[in-house]
Amino acid sequence: MNLSNLPSRHSLSTKLIVLAVLWLVVATVSIGYTLSLSWQLQGGGAAINDAGSLRMRSYHMLVMLSQQQPREVIEADQRIFEQTLNTLIDGDPARPLMLPDTPEIQSLAQVIKRQWQVDMLPLLEPVGARQIGLATLNAEVDRFVANINQLVRLIEQHNAQNTAMLRMFQFLLIGMAFIGALTMIYMLYLMVILPVSQLHDATLRLSQGSLDSRVELDSQDEFGVLATGFNTMAEHLQELLQDMEHKVQEKTRELEDNNLQLRTLYAVTTLLNQKQELEQASNGFLEQVMRLTGAEAGFVRLLDPDRDMMDVVAQIGVPDGLLHQSDCKHTSGCYCGRSLQAVQPITLHTSTERVLQDNGERLHCARAGFESFAIFHVRTNRQDLGIYTLFFRQEHNLTDDEHKLLEALGSHLGVTINNIRLAARDRQLAVMEERNLMAQGLHDSIAQSLSFLNLQVQMLESALAHGEQEQVQENLAFIRSGVQESYEDVRELLLNFRVRISKQELPEAVRTLLQRFELQTHVATHLELGGDGLPLSPQEQLQLIFILQEALSNVRKHAQASHVDVRIRNDADLVMTVTDNGRGIDPAEMQARQSRHVGVSIMEERARRIHASIRIEGVPQGGTQVTLHLPAHERNAT
Repeated sequence: MNLSNLPSRHSLSTKLIVLAVLWLVVATVSIGYTLSLSWQLQGGGAAINDAGSLRMRSYHMLVMLSQQQPREVIEADQRIFEQTLNTLIDGDPARPLMLPDTPEIQSLAQVIKRQWQVDMLPLLEPVGARQIGLATLNAEVDRFVANINQLVRLIEQHNAQNTAMLRMFQFLLIGMAFIGALTMIYMLYLMVILPVSQLHDATLRLSQGSLDSRVELDSQDEFGVLATGFNTMAEHLQELLQDMEHKVQEKTRELEDNNLQLRTLYAVTTLLNQKQELEQASNGFLEQVMRLTGAEAGFVRLLDPDRDMMDVVAQIGVPDGLLHQSDCKHTSGCYCGRSLQAVQPITLHTSTERVLQDNGERLHCARAGFESFAIFHVRTNRQDLGIYTLFFRQEHNLTDDEHKLLEALGSHLGVTINNIRLAARDRQLAVMEERNLMAQGLHDSIAQSLSFLNLQVQMLESALAHGEQEQVQENLAFIRSGVQESYEDVRELLLNFRVRISKQELPEAVRTLLQRFELQTHVATHLELGGDGLPLSPQEQLQLIFILQEALSNVRKHAQASHVDVRIRNDADLVMTVTDNGRGIDPAEMQARQSRHVGVSIMEERARRIHASIRIEGVPQGGTQVTLHLPAHERNAT
């Protein structure tokens, strides 16, 4: 048994147990005494009944003797009388039956017993009754019954005393119950209700935000322990709330910083994703990071590996003396250049570090009045494109998160710079490709026409020299026709390279092209568009228009057609057919023309650009059909 688990004498449970035990003892004793009195009263009542029975049987036996009843009947009645008398004297707890335990009653009962055995029993025999006579016997019975009556009176007096005592104790129990109830209510109020009320009020004040609420309860019981625990909890909550308020303020500041960083990141990302020049993007980027860090100045320098120098492409607030330092332009001339080899960003404090150049002079930024500066990389795909530097007039320490963010922003700038350079390179390549196509077209078409014209001019000179007028007229007609064809070829090439689809959708561009064709040639056209496949990329749209232009040009030049059908079906595969009702084309002629004709070569070249194929064939009804096929697996491959 663990004695430490037992309640102390000051505990509420001990107090309640003591009160309950005292009340239980008093109530048990009182109730036990009242039960004893009730039992005695019940036993006394039974004794009075048996005593009355003895009196009755005494007279009954006298009557039987006077009537001369058989001896057996009289003896049976005597046995019953004697049994009842013995039971009365000895008592019977089972009934219960008992004589009051008083000397007077007990002695009178013994007298009655002796009188029965010595005096009455011989007289109640038939022989004795005849000897003394009925009159004497009657007197003896009266004397005997008088003793029994006296016994009954004594028992009744004793029962009356017990009844009065019982009533007194009943009233006492009622008073005890009333007083005990009041006492218990008062004790419960002092020991339970009042402490609970104080704890309730304090808890309510605490729940309403009054963390300085305390319970003033001077006791050593459980409620005293609860009050102490409540006060301790309130103190801890107050301390915790103060700590939480401090942490909330810190988190609020962190969130504000994070929001500023996110806004800056969003603004920088949005800015860098806009179509703009290199200097404009760099200046916008520099403005955002300076606003984020509170820097007073900054510049962006890009690396030129061929010259081993860094060129300033954007700057804000940098003094000219610092901006145009010749040694700062070289990658090994100062800390800015040497930072390209560093893995992590560099932050220096010029006054505390006392960083000196090789010539013993302080850093140029220190002489310009900047206390701190931080250098970050401009990189993309692990390739160093340059750096950007932030300058501070006061000592400024950037956090690790700020370093990571600024380095990430430098990567964003690097991606943008690389994209700008790639876009410029793509534009140059596109211009070169279009120039090559134009040169090819000029060479394969106009050059041949000019060669033909040169031959006709030579023949014209020869005819003029020999005076051959018919030959002169024929040569002039050939020259006139060649010049007109060359003019139309040049005009067709110019129209071909002027087409742009960026400002209009493909169906509109196709309709515009067919309308222009009808105006130029007076050849009727029919357009059929269908399909619900993926939209074409700008490059696919452009090459499709170019191929359609070239097909229509061939119709104008060679087909002698009166009608052209154009069908464009954009499903999983893209299929475009251009069908005319002209004179058609011979396969052998087509094979020969394909090797020397510029139009076919141009269409095939443009089809290859979008991973499509071109097929040119005659139709049974007469005419020619050009089919462009772009399979689904090659869609948007460009």
